Amino acid sequence: MRRNPVFRVAAKLCRQYIRWFENATYKLDRNGERWLLRALAGERLRTVIDVGANVGKWARTAATAHPDATVYALELVPATFEQLRAATADEPRIRCFGVGLGEGRGRLRVRYNPAASTHTSLTEYPYGWVGGEDIECAVLPGDEFLEQQGLTTVDFLKIDTEGAEPLVLRGFARALADRRIRFVQFEYSRINIYTKFLLRDFYQLFEGYGYVVGKLFPDHVDVRPYGMNDENFIGPNFVACPRNDPALAKLVG
Repeated sequence: MRRNPVFRVAAKLCRQYIRWFENATYKLDRNGERWLLRALAGERLRTVIDVGANVGKWARTAATAHPDATVYALELVPATFEQLRAATADEPRIRCFGVGLGEGRGRLRVRYNPAASTHTSLTEYPYGWVGGEDIECAVLPGDEFLEQQGLTTVDFLKIDTEGAEPLVLRGFARALADRRIRFVQFEYSRINIYTKFLLRDFYQLFEGYGYVVGKLFPDHVDVRPYGMNDENFIGPNFVACPRNDPALAKLVG
């Protein structure tokens, strides 16, 4: 039966439907990222940190949705950082930093391809690149970055670091323990097979700090306890916030 072409086509369509149903797209206009920023418009977010800002598309979206906010956009690859700075030069509320965030201060080796800068990663994920290279980039812990910038609280922390999300979160250990970070948006996808940091690990990390976790969909956040069936590596984004945050009701729909 599995060799039957009809069943093969049917199985392929079913897999495509599941990916659609599970919101597998990375387009911020369709996957809920823009919706989330707009849904929080009444919360007066003032400090937004974009870790893994690339060339600034999300940072600009956040600045537009929250006119009172300062967006701290961090990009560790020097060539990509220059593009980020040029792309956001007309928006003074976006402050650009050519550094990455990690578990400690030092240098981090990443795989980089100028033709696919959004896929810069510390893993050996098989993107099928031609012409990529390994480069070393500067990183520091998030808690240290907050101290440098004189920031005591963070209203929204967005992390898109192609597998380095656990390192970034560990670097914010003090801020998370004190619940000085209100909302965290992070990626979970097939790259976590290579990092061996599962969705379960994200849940345990955040729950240890008194946060709840939910998957981001185009018009809501599905906050619920972790289940093994959720470990599907489809991605793309999840959201965490303190379990007693008053804005949680408007996000879960």
